[in-house]
Amino acid sequence: MTIDIAFTTAPAGISTGGTSESARFVDQEAKKLRDQLLKSFSFGAIPNSVQNELQEVMEQCSSANWDGYMAEPVKWEALLDAFRFAQVIPLGLSAPSIGAEPDGDVTFEWHAGPRRTLSVSVDDRGNPHYSALLGPNRSYGTEAFVGFIPKRILDLIYQVAAG
Repeated sequence: MTIDIAFTTAPAGISTGGTSESARFVDQEAKKLRDQLLKSFSFGAIPNSVQNELQEVMEQCSSANWDGYMAEPVKWEALLDAFRFAQVIPLGLSAPSIGAEPDGDVTFEWHAGPRRTLSVSVDDRGNPHYSALLGPNRSYGTEAFVGFIPKRILDLIYQVAAG
């Protein structure tokens, strides 16, 4: 089974949200620009690798007990929401590692060292749950995902990447 969601399709989060003719024009032009960036090696390689990793997670973790310790299969809704989350990761950032959790959620991890790491778990309701370790500081919580990466999580991604 393959997933028919492509990164060349503008995600819902990249939109003015407007319904006027002008807003639709801006949305179309933004999509064209993003599509051009994704065709380049510099910006397109990471989204493509993320899409490939999500596909691997689906294939390897789609049955019960995939880890040998009674893990639940990855939830289809969590996988779709993970694709949506991945589509709005800003271009130019390092690619996260992607995996599945025993409860069927999908995890994105940015790791720059033992004390500089961020884990974001996307559940089957689209909620990103995060946990970060930044030197002596810890941060964790849940944010609403409404088509774009919540500011708190985006700030943590940048803090890990800067390390």
